[in-house]
Parts: sequence; C-alpha cells; structure tokens
Amino acid sequence: MLIENSSDLIQSVEQGKLASGKQADLAQLINGQVLAISDDALALFGRIEDVADELGNGLHGSVVIPSEFQLSLENGCYLQEHRAGYVGLSSERVLLITLNDIQMFPSKQDALANRNEILRLPLG
Repeated sequence: MLIENSSDLIQSVEQGKLASGKQADLAQLINGQVLAISDDALALFGRIEDVADELGNGLHGSVVIPSEFQLSLENGCYLQEHRAGYVGLSSERVLLITLNDIQMFPSKQDALANRNEILRLPLG
C-alpha cells in the first residue's frame, strides 16, 4: 500500500477580500492559520473568518511590502505556485515559509541563496 504524504505547507488557496475591500489571495496553512497576500502587504490570521473582521480580531501580524517590490495581478492572482515551503508569487517574487517565519525575496535565485531578503513575517 502506498501512503501519500505531502510536504506542502499550504493546504488550499482562494481569492477573497480583506476588511478594507482590497483583493487578496488567502492561503490556508497546515497549522490552521491563513496567510493573506495582497499587492502591498502580507498578513497572518488565525482563521479564514478573521480576514474580513474590521476590528482586526484574529490578526496575528502583518508587514507592508516596500513600494518597489509590490505585486501585480497575474491571471487574477498574486500566488502563482506553491510546493513544500516555497511560494512563487507574481512579479517574480518568492516567499519561503519556514518553521518560524515567512520571508520574501525578489527572485528564486535570491531565495535559494538566502540573500536580499525583502521582509520577514513571524509565524509565532
């Protein structure tokens, strides 16, 4: 019997809106948290329902993407692909999800070399 195990840290992705009305890709992580990716920010929520809460209940943390690294929609999404802890974004940006943090890099090459980190969002 073959047992299927996945190393993906993202269970599912859906498009949604933040409480501000801004479009975002909502990535459900295997730990139950939700990573919201918009053109100018990353935010971590406790549950999918928390994303639309205008009071910010359930928001665990957020970080602004510097203007020179902001994302553009490609095929209606910011998140283009994911595998294990690797997340390919539009505008050639890359996220690496580790045990403690989510890091953004300008490109795959920078992510592989762990150089030129744009931002870091703690998972804790």
